[in-house]
Amino acid sequence: MSTAAERLRGRLGDVSGAFADGAVLFPLLLALAWQTGGSVVIMLATTGAAYIITGWLFRLPIPVQPLKSLSVMAIAAGASVAELQAAGLLLGAIYFSISFMNVNRLAGRVPDVLVHGFQLGLGVLLLVTAVKLMDGTAQEMLLVALAATLVIGVTRYSGLPLLGLIAIAGLLWGIWHAQVPTGGDQESGLRPTVVALMVLPQIALTLTNSVLGTQRAAQAYYGEAAWRVNPRRLLTSLGIGNLVVGALGGMPYCHGSGGVTAHYRGGARSWLCNVVMGNALLLLAALLLIGGGGLPEYPPALQALLLGVIGVFHIQLTYASWRRLDTALILTVMGATALIAQSMLWVLVAGVVALAARALWQHWLPRRHAIDKATEQ
Repeated sequence: MSTAAERLRGRLGDVSGAFADGAVLFPLLLALAWQTGGSVVIMLATTGAAYIITGWLFRLPIPVQPLKSLSVMAIAAGASVAELQAAGLLLGAIYFSISFMNVNRLAGRVPDVLVHGFQLGLGVLLLVTAVKLMDGTAQEMLLVALAATLVIGVTRYSGLPLLGLIAIAGLLWGIWHAQVPTGGDQESGLRPTVVALMVLPQIALTLTNSVLGTQRAAQAYYGEAAWRVNPRRLLTSLGIGNLVVGALGGMPYCHGSGGVTAHYRGGARSWLCNVVMGNALLLLAALLLIGGGGLPEYPPALQALLLGVIGVFHIQLTYASWRRLDTALILTVMGATALIAQSMLWVLVAGVVALAARALWQHWLPRRHAIDKATEQ
């Protein structure tokens, strides 16, 4: 293949991969706009700008995603715009403050198995979400499962960015059936308890999934090109970004590791991906501002397909920790917790407990052998 042809294929992959994470971004952004009554124009515009700046900062396809724990709590609690804005500002200040610590060194001490377990848990949750979205007949579920298997096989063995192409087709379908958010009926008050429930669980999830998980995923996919993707830079990006976005009334965001997998498996290899996605979001914001469009609405079957494929590829990042019995047991505990509790916070707790149990076992076993040996003598 000629150099020109390779460059063309790379550019096409960047374009297709740009929209591979849309199945996560658009539904959550739409739900936040509806439930909080926030300005969807501001949410789209600030997210688009954040996408472009993030690409420039890391020079790789690094995603901009809604903070999932925060988003779920905001929707469940009927959070107001003021509460969403306060949570985003508070998280931005916390992330920026943590970035001044020696986070790169601390991150290096986190066991790989804990990060792999978190990646496994996220993959399991994506698969569970995909199954829930397929609220149809057994035949429909079988067709989606077969389509997902085909996409995984073609992507893995041919390198064709099929996931990204399907995402683009879904985006076009979604634009055709676009909806204009009307805003919720929430009051504009500020409840400290709701803000705390949005912020506290999200801190732990961001430090694991959006910092450690994203760093390890970027290194796995891009190798030495991911040298800029380190914990300090990620936290600085999230800190300053959420402070600015929060002040403007935009969507609080993270750089989730699942989005790294989505963009990469969709075909993206350079930060042109971020430029394409960022400009697309800015264009959607402009169309809404002048009254000429709405937010894409993904069909549930397509969303299930995209999330399922991303989930499988994300689980593949954990292979190294399945090779040893002790780390495989920890992964099993964390994966089972994800399946049962369906909460990434509990996955993290389960992983820490499993690691502590392994450390105690490794400390107790040699002492037990020594005692038995002394007794025999």
